[in-house]
Amino acid sequence: MSTKVVVYDLDGVITTRDTFTTFTIEQLCRRPLRLVPAIPLAVRRFLSRDEEFRRRTGVRIARIALRGLSEEDFTVRVENFGRRVGAGRTWIRRSAVARIRHQKAQDATIVIATATERRLAAALLNRAGVPYDLLSASELSATPTGIDVTDHRLGERKAGALRELGIDLAGAEFVTDSFSDLPTARAAATVVLIGASRRTGQKFRDAGVATRSATVVP
Repeated sequence: MSTKVVVYDLDGVITTRDTFTTFTIEQLCRRPLRLVPAIPLAVRRFLSRDEEFRRRTGVRIARIALRGLSEEDFTVRVENFGRRVGAGRTWIRRSAVARIRHQKAQDATIVIATATERRLAAALLNRAGVPYDLLSASELSATPTGIDVTDHRLGERKAGALRELGIDLAGAEFVTDSFSDLPTARAAATVVLIGASRRTGQKFRDAGVATRSATVVP
């Protein structure tokens, strides 16, 4: 492996929006009656600043949206969505992609670490032409009632999954937009913010994590 490892978050960094949330909303709209239990949960999630509550609530909403789907149907839907998003002009930060391509050309090892679903992320990255060496993403699997989240790679779990894959975070650059990535940021050698709000930057500073911002455009 290259001596330079760069770990990129996906949503908000390479994309301009949250991919799996948008996919989930689309699935709910296919079955409007499922919006009845989902909307109150979504409102509570939006208003909460508790990251663990937001994570659990997001999983519950996904279960409602994906109830009854087979593994095959889910794969078709999520991969089609990923390819559509990857081709979308308003979805992809082209300058972030250019940054990744430049680093890859300089022999950096590019790792994508995301809480979004693995098949969605792979389809999106391939369609958008994003080069990478390793993808660490959340896993969803079939259950008797439908598709469920079996490995949500968010927060501490994102950092843990990277270590399990052999990534030396202590020597890596980490690129993110989200304070939910604090565990990975704390472990990384350097932290670069792309697409992050000023408030997020301040929260990292308050947590004792030094960051720098990369100049990118949508």
